[in-house]
Amino acid sequence: MAQSSNPVARDLRTEFRVLYFDVCRVKEDYNEGGFRGMLERQFGTVQDLIVDTFTGRGLHPTIGLIVPEGGIAFGAALNDEWHITETPHIRFTTSVEARGSDSGFWAAGALSHMQFDWYRAYDVGSFRMPQITVAVKHFDLPDMPFFGLGNQTSLSDQAFYKLTETELPIQVDFPVAYGVTLSAQATALYATSDPSQLFLSRFSASSAPGIRSRTTYIVPGLIASYRSPDVLYGLSGDARVSYEAYQALDGGKFTFDRVEARMAVHYGIEDQPFSLGRFPYLRSLLGSSRFTADANLVVSEPRARNAVPFYLQPTLGGGDIHNENWLRSYTSYRFTAPNTVAYGLTYERRLIDPFGFSVFAEWGKVGLNPGELDFDHLKHSIGVGFSLRLGGRAVVEFSIAWGGGEGSHTYATGNTNNAIGLGARAAGTVGLRGVF
Repeated sequence: MAQSSNPVARDLRTEFRVLYFDVCRVKEDYNEGGFRGMLERQFGTVQDLIVDTFTGRGLHPTIGLIVPEGGIAFGAALNDEWHITETPHIRFTTSVEARGSDSGFWAAGALSHMQFDWYRAYDVGSFRMPQITVAVKHFDLPDMPFFGLGNQTSLSDQAFYKLTETELPIQVDFPVAYGVTLSAQATALYATSDPSQLFLSRFSASSAPGIRSRTTYIVPGLIASYRSPDVLYGLSGDARVSYEAYQALDGGKFTFDRVEARMAVHYGIEDQPFSLGRFPYLRSLLGSSRFTADANLVVSEPRARNAVPFYLQPTLGGGDIHNENWLRSYTSYRFTAPNTVAYGLTYERRLIDPFGFSVFAEWGKVGLNPGELDFDHLKHSIGVGFSLRLGGRAVVEFSIAWGGGEGSHTYATGNTNNAIGLGARAAGTVGLRGVF
């Protein structure tokens, strides 16, 4: 197939060639050994076809959530690598994506990563280089639930509001050494809240600050992150501390500062592989396993005579607006407050590739003041989860959890478009990454 000097055309042609090759391999495996022959090859050729359909360079369909409770969203993404040679020592990738759900939720955005060979920081056997990430994202979320502020809210107080948000984040990462990265960021943020009549009858400006606000922010911030080398077995970990100053330019007195700290420690265990007869794919039935302990703290401090808008306050329960899971035995967004703390323990085991399962326990609480984030009366959840991995990462996760006195809940999250966006909790290296 003829090549092109245009990066977009080149990536589309490369994608077509790769998919055509994958289809030929699947047909060849099936013709040689039927379904059993495909099993003996660990579904490898089928996995390659699925991975190349949904990820990598070129135009891909996307499936995933926009936010929890928004329904499954479908869309398309165009991912491109613009650097062709090592000169002038710049790596440049972009992703453009739009997706929408049948519930009326939709989002669109673009993301670009530029990595520069100004200097290289040694990182345990490899080198990392500075990078700049620039994005623009728009979210239209017509039915977001709210239960009130604090730990003692009731399910019966649920009311809905429409949240519209546009953000333009810019982040510069400076790798130091041995997994440490220092980052500076600046974000322009515009958000509006449009509450339902039921919302207005149950909450006021005092119980839901910013109830009908249209706020415009400039948000400078600093981040220090650490990520140990990726290891399959043994001890590893990551940590992140950030400070953000939400300076309200318009919309009311809603200026505040936010500090977030989180860490995770992992321990991987090597299991003895085995094989059963003519089906070597079963050797991974008792595959690798990992224990994880993690913690997350968010403290938001409003300036004098200011408040934190309710729609910018962190939440616990199910999934939050960033699709992070804490207290999954509760419905999504169940507890809201300016300050939160959460802890988790997880045991993960890989089953037949690409499937895995996990057992987890979670604790957490929210607080109107930082002093409320103690260990008394922590909410809790326990449960099990199942995951599907493509291209080396989990793209779909299902879980069922119980505990906490509000019954059991199922939760699902997923995103097929590549990897981690700017909201990643530890800065990484440049690559093809999804917008959301």
